Amino acid sequence: MTFRVLSRLGSFALVAVLCLGHSDDGGCGGSDEQEEEHEHEHGGTATGATCPTSNAPTAQNFGTAFLQDYCLSCHSASATGVARQGAPLAVNFDTLDEVRTQIERIDTHAAAGPGATNTEMPPANRPQPTQQERATLGQWLACGAP
Repeated sequence: MTFRVLSRLGSFALVAVLCLGHSDDGGCGGSDEQEEEHEHEHGGTATGATCPTSNAPTAQNFGTAFLQDYCLSCHSASATGVARQGAPLAVNFDTLDEVRTQIERIDTHAAAGPGATNTEMPPANRPQPTQQERATLGQWLACGAP
């Protein structure tokens, strides 16, 4: 092989290595939504919260109000542009089904339990839930967000 071919292969290898870690799908050129999603892939710790055997939180007695107070100003399909404060476009909590698809993510970003208290969400410039509200959120999520 000539030096020119080896040089091109080296450049290609460098680009390939850089691209592998660039987006969630393992390649370069992800969509803006993937880029935005990737920016929010921070990691908290699973709280280890469990669903109480009695008086478990439900959407009616806890979840709906919690979401309204702390989440929906950014995580709603009706929130656009800067109002989302960087919330990934595909992460909305307008319905319980949407919440249920994100249970692990919500737990590691905002809930509390015996294993961890996660305070990444809501952002620091937004109203913050109390420690008890975070613990109840962990329980509600552990119950499956009924």
